[in-house]
Amino acid sequence: MTQPSHISLPQFEELRALLDEDFVDLIHTYMQDSLQRLSEMETAYANLDNRLGYNAAHGLKGASSNLGATELTELCYKLQEICRTGHINQHEQLIEDIKAECHAVTDQMQSIIA
Repeated sequence: MTQPSHISLPQFEELRALLDEDFVDLIHTYMQDSLQRLSEMETAYANLDNRLGYNAAHGLKGASSNLGATELTELCYKLQEICRTGHINQHEQLIEDIKAECHAVTDQMQSIIA
């Protein structure tokens, strides 16, 4: 049985062809940046900081969208909009869902570029 895909493989491969030898560096940068964004989301939730939550979700959303991580992009969009209305304090589970999906995305990317 095959594992579900957390990224759009055609979009991912198109970007790989476009960037050629810079692609692996981009993926490593994405992985490092995504960990930082997840940490910022946790801090934002703990401190009820909707601005930080918005910025972290927005940044991860954009980078994930470019790499074809569609589910992660959607989850980040939801958190971004929640933070826009000032309600990060009610959405701990969404942050946990983002963390889980982000880890699944980076695991899949790592397996593809290995």
